[in-house]
Parts: sequence; C-alpha cells; structure tokens
Amino acid sequence: MELNKNINGNKATVYLEGRIDAKTAPDVQEALLALPAEVKALDLDFTAVDYISSAGLRMIMVVQQSYEDKSGSLKIMGAKDEIIEIFEVTGFTEFLDIEY
Repeated sequence: MELNKNINGNKATVYLEGRIDAKTAPDVQEALLALPAEVKALDLDFTAVDYISSAGLRMIMVVQQSYEDKSGSLKIMGAKDEIIEIFEVTGFTEFLDIEY
C-alpha cells in the first residue's frame, strides 16, 4: 500500500494505491489520523485502490468518525466499480460521501 499526502490549508487529499486489507489498514488509519489538526476536509483518492477488505471498511469508519467529531468531512473519490459495489453491498453508500 502506497500513500501520498497533499495538504493545502485545512484540506488534505490522500492518494492511496494498492490493497487495503488487514495487513495495511492499521498503517493507513494511523497515517490518516496523524494528519495535522488543522485538516478538516479529507479527500481519499481511491483511483489506484484495487481491493478493500472488512478491515479497510472498518478503518474508513474510524477515520470518518474522527473527522465528524471535529466537525470535518471525509470524501472518497475515484473508486473503481468493484470498490463501489463493496460500499453498496455493505451499506457504506448510505453514510459515505462518495464522488463517482
């Protein structure tokens, strides 16, 4: 899993590449929660994410809750159809901001 961050004021865009699974999700979560406190808007670019497991879904929930707690926002961008389908089947499309 590769992760690249672009922080501009109170907005961060994080580009993810690879698989988000039980092995990589804890590191991704740690990196996202370690972003500066000034960051209120977090965009996760899923363009290069090939797979997400239940551990990855849990990580997204934890990070989203963290941003909601500080009156921020989390948005998923560029997810492939296979990832969108996982979000749909698990009900994540009901509470995630997903840019198709």
